[in-house]
Amino acid sequence: MKTHLIIFSKDRTLQLKSLLLSLRHFSDLQEENITVIYVESQGISYAPLIKEFKCKFLRQKVFLFDLIEDISSSGAAYTGFMVDDLIFRDNVSFKDMEKLLDNDRSLDAFCFRMGRNIHCGKQPDFKSNPPFIEWETSPDLGKHWNYFWELSSSFYRTEFVMNYLSKCRIHKERFPNPLEYHFYACMPNSRSSGLAGIYLKLRYPFARRQHKVASYEYSKCFTQGVNLVADLGVERAESFDIKTLHAKMMEGYIADFKNLKDALPESPNAGNKFFKLVKET
Repeated sequence: MKTHLIIFSKDRTLQLKSLLLSLRHFSDLQEENITVIYVESQGISYAPLIKEFKCKFLRQKVFLFDLIEDISSSGAAYTGFMVDDLIFRDNVSFKDMEKLLDNDRSLDAFCFRMGRNIHCGKQPDFKSNPPFIEWETSPDLGKHWNYFWELSSSFYRTEFVMNYLSKCRIHKERFPNPLEYHFYACMPNSRSSGLAGIYLKLRYPFARRQHKVASYEYSKCFTQGVNLVADLGVERAESFDIKTLHAKMMEGYIADFKNLKDALPESPNAGNKFFKLVKET
């Protein structure tokens, strides 16, 4: 397999376990092709997961260094990112994704949580390539369809990822959120406007500002934002606290992913709408 997956996790042990189990159930990705970069605090331990899964677990020390070293050592042609509160609901093939990107160099990325069911803002003019769809990013498409660089469920060519990481700053991009946002301040893109847009046009006068992205016809996963782990300076409600969910995992509970087949949210972040705890069998 040519794909290496990095999952970012902080204190969300139950969600991470549920994501890994859903990948095991619905995908052909081997656990040996997955690295979990994790942060544990508040007495929450990842030891049970390290024992259960064959992934590489890397306790975060220096975020950017850890990331670059792991990607460099993987030798993979494609590098993808996920967050721990993502959950898969249907079958996916990473081998088919690799074949698609191998055969079309004009495709810049593949995203698992977008599809025709997502109705956030104006939808693109899709090109159908069953079982996939393709589109080009554009400023008039709004946040999700034009949000090319994202760390929740997307895959890129490794050389592209490494090129971007070389432009990141160790003292600034210290966790996934700023690593996501910084892209739009230092790379050619179609999202920036105002002074930032003028600056980027002058800095990259010949750069293509659209990106071509592919996904399945309908989204295969979504994020379940039921609790908070990053302080982003905005107030957000949470449905469960971190310690409660860790305790539930230790009691044998997981997020129910086997009954999500018909869950087709209109947003890539479904919140707690489909979140249900069940005893692992």
